[in-house]
Amino acid sequence: MSKSDFDKNGIDQIGIHWGQYLALTFSSFFIFSICLYKAIPEFRNFVLDIIWFINCSGFNCNGA
Repeated sequence: MSKSDFDKNGIDQIGIHWGQYLALTFSSFFIFSICLYKAIPEFRNFVLDIIWFINCSGFNCNGA
């Protein structure tokens, strides 16, 4: 088992909290996904198919 670079408060040696790394990762992934959605029609269709599947699979809480 290796030792973590974060202290007991979740801060590394240069003073960045692990939550800040997580937020940066999610933000970067979100921006990248938006760029793909706008640039590639196949990716847009893939996203819309996923949304359609989730809407029709019982996860829709609005009763539509």
